[in-house]
Amino acid sequence: MSEVEFEPQSPRLFIPNFLSLNECRELEFIHKSSSTVGYRPIVFSTTLSHLIATNSSHFIIPFIPIRERLKDKLEEFFKCEYELFIEFTGLISWSRGASIGWHSDDNRPYLKQRHFSYAI
Repeated sequence: MSEVEFEPQSPRLFIPNFLSLNECRELEFIHKSSSTVGYRPIVFSTTLSHLIATNSSHFIIPFIPIRERLKDKLEEFFKCEYELFIEFTGLISWSRGASIGWHSDDNRPYLKQRHFSYAI
């Protein structure tokens, strides 16, 4: 594991090869099979709640061990005193050529409870 700090108050953790090639392929298949337009027309989203609502709950199974493994890594790296609560799990993709850049996921008053967020 390695940490790269862009801002002193916002450490970033990069975990190379966190997902196996098979896990990547499986998540890509799920995302291509069941994503929907996200919060912008150039964004596509697959969330656990969407999978349940669309009767695709069988697609949830691969997410669970991956998100738990990542949560464990975050708790270890940031030396969390308490277990982290997972608020949201989803796959988000952007259309070719679109990007969001580095940003904070607590940028709205109703999101201020977010202290950690991660992307794979």
